[in-house]
Amino acid sequence: MIDGVVGDTMAPAAAQKTYAYNIRSLSDVIAKAPDDPSPYNMRGTAYGQAGELEKAVKDFSTAVRIDPSYYQAFNNRALIYVRLKRNDLALADLNQAMALSPEYPAAYFTRAMIYRSQDKPDLAMPDHAGAYFNRGDIYLSRKMNDLALADFNSAIDLQPEAAPPYFGRGMTYLDMQRYSEAGEDFETAGRRQGNFYLAWYYRGVAAEKANAIDDAVSSYQRALKIKPGDKPATDGLARVQRAKS
Repeated sequence: MIDGVVGDTMAPAAAQKTYAYNIRSLSDVIAKAPDDPSPYNMRGTAYGQAGELEKAVKDFSTAVRIDPSYYQAFNNRALIYVRLKRNDLALADLNQAMALSPEYPAAYFTRAMIYRSQDKPDLAMPDHAGAYFNRGDIYLSRKMNDLALADFNSAIDLQPEAAPPYFGRGMTYLDMQRYSEAGEDFETAGRRQGNFYLAWYYRGVAAEKANAIDDAVSSYQRALKIKPGDKPATDGLARVQRAKS
């Protein structure tokens, strides 16, 4: 599910009523502002959810005609083309979306989905750091830590100067109780990105759990310089200072 265009079958009756209401409301908006691409994109999404695929294609096509830089509409139209089994058109739209917005990971995942369906596993692998990071974040939220680590590692390989993949990997290590490695990654993330409060706060958490009290103190203090008075960091600093005394 990406940008709201979901499923391959007609939705249940209750959902269909909701989609019909949304379509009517968006049609009213379009009537008042026919040169605004956003309502066409939203109505295309509603048509896609309702299973009216040709109408969805038409709306997404109108959106990109009005605004040729509307990369989300290109991605959404690609999803409809996939459901229409027009992978050639879908890939063309995804390539356009990625050309317009190289940092837009949804298009990379959609393209990977197509390549997997075509039994092209080498092409199916994401080649974009943001795509690996987003998927790693999903795996982390589901406690699938080995898969999360693999994706965060790939994101770091592709974009070693970026802070978020180190932070994501640090959170994964923290969940795995690998506190020393977590602390190293949080410190790297904090140094890569100025004013990264969470990186220094969680470095404090990792150090505290590893009983590295001096590192915990300095990390919580660093976090509080970025976000003075923050309660979690204030409480953490108080805890480790008591432990140190």
